[in-house]
Amino acid sequence: MNANTENIKNKCKLLVDILNLSIFFIDPKGNVIYEDLNHQVLNPLLANEKDHFFKHLNYQFGKDFHFPVIRKSLYFDKYILISVVNNEVFEGTVIIGPILSFPLSEEKIDVIINDTNAFFQREKVIHYYKSLPLIESEKQKSICIFVHHLFNNELISPNSVMNESSASTNPNNIIEKVHVNVSENLKSNVIHRDSLFEKKILQMVREGRPEELKKVSLLRMDEEAVSVLSKSSYIRSLKNHIISLITLVSRAAIEGGLNEDLAYSLHDSFIQNLEEMYRLEEVKGVAREVLSTFTKNVKQIKDENYSKTIIFCKDYIYKHIYQQINHDDIAQKVDLSPKYLSILFKRETGISVSDYIQQTRIDEAKKMLIYSKNSISEIAALLQFNDQSYFTRVFKKICGITPMQFRERHHLIDK
Repeated sequence: MNANTENIKNKCKLLVDILNLSIFFIDPKGNVIYEDLNHQVLNPLLANEKDHFFKHLNYQFGKDFHFPVIRKSLYFDKYILISVVNNEVFEGTVIIGPILSFPLSEEKIDVIINDTNAFFQREKVIHYYKSLPLIESEKQKSICIFVHHLFNNELISPNSVMNESSASTNPNNIIEKVHVNVSENLKSNVIHRDSLFEKKILQMVREGRPEELKKVSLLRMDEEAVSVLSKSSYIRSLKNHIISLITLVSRAAIEGGLNEDLAYSLHDSFIQNLEEMYRLEEVKGVAREVLSTFTKNVKQIKDENYSKTIIFCKDYIYKHIYQQINHDDIAQKVDLSPKYLSILFKRETGISVSDYIQQTRIDEAKKMLIYSKNSISEIAALLQFNDQSYFTRVFKKICGITPMQFRERHHLIDK
């Protein structure tokens, strides 16, 4: 046993004593370097097998998160994952948990049992959830900061903690699945709640304010607040809530100026895709995507107060984003001198033509990093960047993080 491994084990033992929680340390090859369950059994739905445990967490042994992650499993128990890096070498991951943010009612546990067909283990499952340590969300972040500092000697802010709850698990390619299917059934869905909280959210949709929307909790669609509309299945219950949400948001978007046909099309397509989903983590991601999609569409409508020349320029840039284009090319297309186009474009949009081209390329790159399997070098080449290092510099300047960090946080393929 080398000195560094012994040091890791000693820190893990210290954490068990201080936090009184289960602690694991897993090296990049998947070897368990340290394990102390602290008298806590694994979830009986996993048959107490470690392989099932790691799959349950969607955990990849060699993945360096670069930041602490609070990951909620499919069964609502939570785990804290801290990557450990020594001299720029990834050494493994500290896993703390399971924990809960709030007690689960027996009714909610029953629908979990129903969804997993664990009827013969009912008492064990109930006992498991009742025995889990309860740690509220802000304290979970404090634990992340403390443990990250202990292992990496780096003090981070609470904003650096990635809370992978229902809001962060989006369904694969849901945007790509949304298609034109105009229908008149918007009014056929049942509307359930009209709380002040929902009104504030719907106002953000109506006004096209996606940035403000990001700052609020996801319509309280998480399990601590959602009422059970279907007594037999939690998944069915969530689907019912989300269908209600889609209808409310569709109406708010129309009131905000979104074309009715487009709103109906989005509405129907989201519901059709939702009904085809059978995995809980997919279903729980739809609500955030619905809010984001409708709000961004409303914002786009409100922002399109440009002259026909500038609208043409923006459209031309978007359609030719994978081709080599520049300021002079676009000026020629609109039959203006490059100097006059520069003045006009900046006056209406606030940025130069070159900056807008660059911004549009980075926006497209973000979509590819999320939805595609293309390497970063391939994405850079496709979007006409000279080389990967230049692409990385531009991406970090605009987004604040590197393309690799962005992909690790948001990638939806093979997760």
